[in-house]
Amino acid sequence: MGDAQPPPPSPDERFAPVFGAAAFEGESPGAISSRAGHFLAMGTAAFGSREQTADVRDDAEALGVPFVVPATDDDLLWSEQSNLDQLTRFALQDHGASDARDWSGGAPPRADDELALWQNVELTHSVPSLLALLNHSRGSEHELQRVAAATALRTFSSGALAAADEVLAAATASADEHVAAIANTALRRSDGGGSEPARPTRAPTGGGAPTAFAHAEVSLAIHGTWAQVTADPWYAPGEPLHNHILVASTPNLYDEDTYYTWSGEYSQAARDAGSAELPIWRDALALPPFDTVFAHSHGGNVALTAAADGERIRMLVLMHTPALPRSDAQWAAIRGHVGRTVVMRTRLDHVVLADGLVNGSSQRFDQNKLPHHPVVLHWANADAWFSHTFFTEVGKWLQYDLAGTVRRQHRYAEQLV
Repeated sequence: MGDAQPPPPSPDERFAPVFGAAAFEGESPGAISSRAGHFLAMGTAAFGSREQTADVRDDAEALGVPFVVPATDDDLLWSEQSNLDQLTRFALQDHGASDARDWSGGAPPRADDELALWQNVELTHSVPSLLALLNHSRGSEHELQRVAAATALRTFSSGALAAADEVLAAATASADEHVAAIANTALRRSDGGGSEPARPTRAPTGGGAPTAFAHAEVSLAIHGTWAQVTADPWYAPGEPLHNHILVASTPNLYDEDTYYTWSGEYSQAARDAGSAELPIWRDALALPPFDTVFAHSHGGNVALTAAADGERIRMLVLMHTPALPRSDAQWAAIRGHVGRTVVMRTRLDHVVLADGLVNGSSQRFDQNKLPHHPVVLHWANADAWFSHTFFTEVGKWLQYDLAGTVRRQHRYAEQLV
């Protein structure tokens, strides 16, 4: 597992779902992503809250993920590594693996053994069956698969399983940004394992020092966690998606090099600080009230907290944003300060599921708490699944006319605020 990993496949190939048992019968990039989706969804059902289980149920059923009963205190026996390894050997032996007695934790799994363990979960729906599968799969040759398994194991054991943490720690600086995001989320790494922040690769179209803003309201883009150490600063003026939104849907999108940023650290304190700085940024530049805010991942929670604290936002576009638990009073304040919300998400977004296992968040927002227009592709569409960056890719905005969605939803917002 210390060897260099091959470059990740293209997003279209990587996130194409493979349904049910077939995900454990093939080695395509989509099958590997689907197995990771199984592990994280089953982990949510077993180790998450009742609300989180309900949140993932429809997508999990569409993918063919077995239902798993919630864990109980009796299952804590398996949070000791030696006990968990013995459980895994018993499970392998029960399914006729010839070398079950000699299996050791972290050994690369054989496909037929892995399928048999998955089928046992499908048959029993039990937490021990799931734990045996996860423990077996943490030795996978596929980095994404073993990181997903280790994420679920860490949640189950509250970090007591050192072998799972070792898998995650090794992946925090992965060249595969998707894998690194899952690992850093699972370990609550605030810095994302990066060193040098990414910079925009193109000059802002506005250029120079900011001048008097020409519109009655200002729109802006807010990046998510670790965005300043990733390769694609989609939110920056001059970047392809920023330019597309500016031209195709939102002409008042802020387009100067003094654009808003926050630390991007993975913590509630960092998100709260970003929320507090948002009106300071606007006032320092003498900008008008907020029109449309486009926010990715936890950048959406920066915007939501700002609204809860009194900032008016005509329309909020949330892309891959985890729905964090909030008080009824906070949700009421948000509803009172946001005119319209659009929620864009993929099904069983790996990073959002990992965040749920850490923060208790959900992949969907409750319509009663945050009324919104959902943008989620049909489960049979290969583009619908797993990615945490789908809605920050300009090609997808063009393919699915997302700018048209923004324009149409904005007409409602004009009437509401």
